[in-house]
Amino acid sequence: IGTPKLERDCGQVGSSPNLNRGSTRCDSRMKSRNEADHGVTLRSPTSRTGWSAPLTNWTILSSSESLRRSPVTEAGGTFHFVMGPAGTFYNQAWTKKGDYKFSARVTQQKAPSHPTSYGIAFGGANLADPNQTYTYFLVRQAGEFFISNREGATTATQVNWTAHPAIQKQTADGKQVNTLSVETKGAEVIFSVNGQEVKRLPKAGLHVDGLYGFRIGHNIDVDVDQVTR
Repeated sequence: IGTPKLERDCGQVGSSPNLNRGSTRCDSRMKSRNEADHGVTLRSPTSRTGWSAPLTNWTILSSSESLRRSPVTEAGGTFHFVMGPAGTFYNQAWTKKGDYKFSARVTQQKAPSHPTSYGIAFGGANLADPNQTYTYFLVRQAGEFFISNREGATTATQVNWTAHPAIQKQTADGKQVNTLSVETKGAEVIFSVNGQEVKRLPKAGLHVDGLYGFRIGHNIDVDVDQVTR
């Protein structure tokens, strides 16, 4: 989940991702928040009004003590994340190998204070250990996507932030709704947003077999539903 290079979850300065395109800002605190190597089982997360069911049987990768008491809940098949520090969430029962498809609709409920990212993760192995590996597929407010591998304490970018017309941008009311999908098919992995392919990569260069779940950025309010697995 972590990103030693701070640009991984950073965006343009300003309250709108479309402002100040020539300038890039990163909060220096993101590095320690995002370079998270510890797996901690969620226990008694804070529930928001109307969300009375805590997220159980899940583990979060985060070095943040506050995130270990993460305000994450689940009700009616919808996962609700109200993030401070960023984190990656996985369930030991969620595992895939071979050819498969994993998709989820991700809804940003309100505009973050500055651009950040969120999406899905898959192919997780040794997630509680320093040699953890997985691949993640993210979007952010300006209508861009990002694909990277986690390789222990480092990351290896596969596709840097790239704009694509299939990705719905943040709207005037601060919301952003996109369905992210990853499909392993033979020797390739197909990445799609809202039913449209945005990238196809060789399977050999990614982490595909293993645990899967969600990667949610810092300081953001997000719902995840319509999970197909």
